[in-house]
Amino acid sequence: MKFNFHLQLLIIFWSSVSFHLIRSSITPDLNQITIQSDCQPLPFNKHTWNALNLDHYLSNYPNGKNLTVHEYAIGLNANNFKCGISEWCNAGQMCYPVTGQDWYILFAVQEWNERVNSFHSAVGYTMSLVRASLVKVISSLFPQPNNLHLFSQKTHFELGALIAGLIGSLFTILPFLIGMPSAIFTWFAGLSFIPSTIVIGATVSTRYKATGPVDAFSDWSEISYQVSQYQDILQNAITNRTQLILNSGISTKEGLSGTLSGGEYLDVNLFMSPEKIENKLQNVTLAMSLGQVLKSMNAFVTIGSDPCNGPGPNGAKVGEDVLSYCNSNGTMFNVIRASKGKHPHSINHIPNAIKLSNQFGFTTEYLTQMSIECAGSGGITTSSFNSTTPPADANVKCVISLPVCDCRLDIIKHNKKKLGTVGACIEAGVKI
Repeated sequence: MKFNFHLQLLIIFWSSVSFHLIRSSITPDLNQITIQSDCQPLPFNKHTWNALNLDHYLSNYPNGKNLTVHEYAIGLNANNFKCGISEWCNAGQMCYPVTGQDWYILFAVQEWNERVNSFHSAVGYTMSLVRASLVKVISSLFPQPNNLHLFSQKTHFELGALIAGLIGSLFTILPFLIGMPSAIFTWFAGLSFIPSTIVIGATVSTRYKATGPVDAFSDWSEISYQVSQYQDILQNAITNRTQLILNSGISTKEGLSGTLSGGEYLDVNLFMSPEKIENKLQNVTLAMSLGQVLKSMNAFVTIGSDPCNGPGPNGAKVGEDVLSYCNSNGTMFNVIRASKGKHPHSINHIPNAIKLSNQFGFTTEYLTQMSIECAGSGGITTSSFNSTTPPADANVKCVISLPVCDCRLDIIKHNKKKLGTVGACIEAGVKI
């Protein structure tokens, strides 16, 4: 399924016409640039936005507290300027008919509208990737015909919780992955409730229980159904949030004034190609899917739990069901599992673990080091991402975020003798 983002760059036709008065009550400073009289647009960037004082112009627009975006456009004789999800409003050529600061604002609205539509489309594409990625990962770890059912039995797999955790995490970072500018924080704040809503919704999806004969089709249909439900929640929320901005007064924080503040939407160079966005989403979604599946298996990282005296590279352990890595300093890093129950114990194997590296390229070094970096940063944060340079691969902080237990600590060494590795780690506060 190809990513049908309709990212369109506005084609600017250059022409010379007679001088048009700038529609503004604001006089720029002498150091500021002025709008050319021949209707040739200035460079599309934040500098132009700030030099024309458009934040002040927009926040103080006459009757701007009450004008919707469409009413504002009609007042400028741009009667066909209609924005929203599945709408592609176009500011047109400068001076035909809109001039001055108003044209730059409409152009920024046009760019914002395209980003929001891209965001809406990205959710749909990402949900399809979630389905495919979960199928790939679970089928690789449990290659039996009814692999999801077997996975459920072996891991006490809570399907709703896994999918909710995966989608909630992806939605949080999605704007950064598709290259939306930092101005999205203002807009995205209105959607901050969604990840928690998804997690709460997971309680509706109780522990996976097969009823009647089990077949692969019904297994995977359950995943498809739940993912589709979350897709509806997300896309409806984006649509409603977009409409709220468009229907709010253009001079209000809830409307254009708050949304366009800073002028980042005027910069057309921040757009990424659909192909580039696809690659980012594919890599990150697969990595996050793997991370969530491992979490559902109670997997966690241990540091220094054993000496590096095995037959593998630098003394690591080996085996098709083993995830072990030793660095050049002689420290061992393992991914193991905790059993369920009142007194959990260590399970040192991950079924078909070798496929994570051979099939997907996720080495033990990658899984452990990414989890350690995430634990050190306190989890996913907006500073983990750069909106202008989204990750080229899955090497984004906290894409993999397994719990980490440093067995070199004295407190864990002491408790390990009595409680075992899992008990000592839990006693030390590791959330396994």
